[in-house]
Amino acid sequence: MMINKNILLELKRTFGDRLIIDKSSLYVYASDAMCEFRTLPAAVVFPKTTEEVAKLIKIAYEHEIPIYPRGGGTSLSGASMVLDSQGIVVSFTKMNRLLNVYLKDLQALAEAGITIDELNLHLSQYGVFFPPDPASSPAATLGGCIAMNSGGVRAIKYGVVRNWILGLELVLPNGKVIRTGMGVFKRVAGYDLTQLIIGSEGTLALITKALIKLAPIPKYKVAMYGFFESERIAAETIYDLIISGIDLTAAEFLDRVTLRALGGFMGFKYTGNAMVLIEISGNDADFLKRELERAKRIFKEHKALEIKESKNEEEYLAIWKIRKGAAPALASLKPKYLVLDPTVPISKVPDLVEMINRICEKYGIICGTFGHMGDGNVHPNLLYDPRDKDEIERMKKAAHEIMIETIRMGGTISGEHGIGIEKAGLFKKEVGELYEVLQQLKKLFDPKNILNPGKIFIK
Repeated sequence: MMINKNILLELKRTFGDRLIIDKSSLYVYASDAMCEFRTLPAAVVFPKTTEEVAKLIKIAYEHEIPIYPRGGGTSLSGASMVLDSQGIVVSFTKMNRLLNVYLKDLQALAEAGITIDELNLHLSQYGVFFPPDPASSPAATLGGCIAMNSGGVRAIKYGVVRNWILGLELVLPNGKVIRTGMGVFKRVAGYDLTQLIIGSEGTLALITKALIKLAPIPKYKVAMYGFFESERIAAETIYDLIISGIDLTAAEFLDRVTLRALGGFMGFKYTGNAMVLIEISGNDADFLKRELERAKRIFKEHKALEIKESKNEEEYLAIWKIRKGAAPALASLKPKYLVLDPTVPISKVPDLVEMINRICEKYGIICGTFGHMGDGNVHPNLLYDPRDKDEIERMKKAAHEIMIETIRMGGTISGEHGIGIEKAGLFKKEVGELYEVLQQLKKLFDPKNILNPGKIFIK
């Protein structure tokens, strides 16, 4: 939809050639990694400063224009999808600087649009890193990861994004700029607004800068995988690894469908019906060896069919290449897939895997499941052909049932991908009476509902 001429002139004065309104370019910003449908926004802007963001938001607030914040567009829940053709997309990709590194304090200040890989490339020269590692790290931005509270394979050791954010610079829906938190690792002083914004999916405020916590890069690391007779045995192996107290950096699971896809996609040789991949890292080589031997014993207690560990950097990267190939490999089996994000208490992970397989078999849907089983989070990928309407309906029913059963198991429908629009219909069922309180909180922050409207809550 065409934007008001007076507003357009005002935007042009602020953003110049960093304003996009031509239809062909708008298509790029009409969707995200979910890609279920496309709604063209009225415009896309690329701010370079917090002041420019604030100026835009003041205009949007006055004229009640929907604002859709966007980082790398890698959301798998539709969190950055445009839902209103009168809306404006705010792309933070030009706010991509690492502003300061406070090495003595293990902290850094960065703009919201820097990607996680860019951030860590800069930080590596100081011997430190930002531990959260979403699979989309080459494109995922710091601000987007904060808005979604992203996780990743290292979450079992380092936690998720919220564990590494000390403070934020924010633009509120009325255009006011505020700063939350401070450069200390412990603070108990009133309401923690920083933590409230993390995971709010751009619905309460726009993130422009972040003060982040850093960790030293471990000197040593080793990866190891093993094959098992069944998915349940593999899941039980990971559970025993966790409760043994082994200092795991990652604990990943791949099921039989995923292994079969990897075999066809990249010629991966495997045996059995499931795979467990772990990583151990640290600064003491002898400690790593002892932890690895403990892990091997647990693998063998569960009758691992084959065990392989990395002996050097090349082998380490080769092992992780297998895990990183899981999603593209599954894409070779069917034209499309819907990836879910259920997370349950770690003792229930074996039951979660069996539940997923049972439901997908019931609806005749091919499902490849992999993920970060070490923290109770797996990703069932429900494969389907978008040209087959019957298969689409069966896929949707299976996905709905998996999420309902996850809630019944005491789990959450999203461990790391967020609610967005994909899970908004079931979010109320998960949180119950809290839903109304959260809606009131949204209204308090954003009374005109201009920030990412239609996300998290049912429209």
